[in-house]
Amino acid sequence: MIDRIKKILYYAKLFLFGTFLDKRSAVVRKEAFDENDDLMLLLFGDYLGIPNPISYYMLELLPYVASDMDAWERRIQNRKMILAEKAAQFDFD
Repeated sequence: MIDRIKKILYYAKLFLFGTFLDKRSAVVRKEAFDENDDLMLLLFGDYLGIPNPISYYMLELLPYVASDMDAWERRIQNRKMILAEKAAQFDFD
C-alpha cells in the first residue's frame, strides 16, 4: 500500500513539473536567446548589412563572442518578423 502511494506521489510530482516548471523554463530560455540575439544584432549588425558607425570599436569584443557568431547569424537570418514572434509568445493576436 505504501509503495502504491509513493508511486502515485511520484507521478503527481512529474505531472506538476511538466505542467508548470517545464513551460516556464522554456519561455525563459527563449527570452534569453532573443535578448542575446538582439544584443549581438546591436553590436555586430554590420555583418548583416545594418550600418553601425562604431563598428570599429565593436570589433574589440569579437574574440569574446567569436564562437557564437555562426549560430547567431543563422538564427537572426531565419527570423522574419520579430514583433510577430513576441506577440505569439504572449498569445497576442
